[in-house]
Amino acid sequence: MVNLESILPGINGKDERCWEQLYNSCYAAMCVYVESIVKDMDCAKDIVQDLLVNLWHSNVQFASSKELMGYLYKSLYHNSLLYIRNKKKRAAILDKIDKEKEEEDFAADFLLDTVQEEIVRLLYMHIGDLPRMRKQIIKLSISGFSGKEIAEKLGISVNTVKVQKNKSIKYLRDRLMHRGRELDL
Repeated sequence: MVNLESILPGINGKDERCWEQLYNSCYAAMCVYVESIVKDMDCAKDIVQDLLVNLWHSNVQFASSKELMGYLYKSLYHNSLLYIRNKKKRAAILDKIDKEKEEEDFAADFLLDTVQEEIVRLLYMHIGDLPRMRKQIIKLSISGFSGKEIAEKLGISVNTVKVQKNKSIKYLRDRLMHRGRELDL
């Protein structure tokens, strides 16, 4: 263990050898102290390193080793609390961003659902305007029946089902596109 009083003039004078002795004798203990506050050794090491680097670049002078150690530990305590406060602020900001994202996603999903419901409502409204045979074919097709099954159910040819279904789809597409232009969708 180094006698801090003996290296204090070198610390005040920015002597690298004295700073190295300070580092070697105090760094581990300071890291353990900071880790007891911030509960993260990597962050503790960063806080200690930052303090030592900032102290090296400052003009602060110490009259005694007691004053030096008091300064170091008081600064480490305050820097640790600052780290915790900033960590909490970052967490709060990230939570706020997550909540805003969820709200935006909900709004987008709600809008999409609303638009889809309106399209389905308009589709069924226009299906109601179709002639009876086409209306039956489209409703059975929507229900999942194949062209062959629809033909058998209605007693018509598969070709008639295809032709009538295609005409119905074209009519419905035109109606929905026309409605979309009216609503500026």
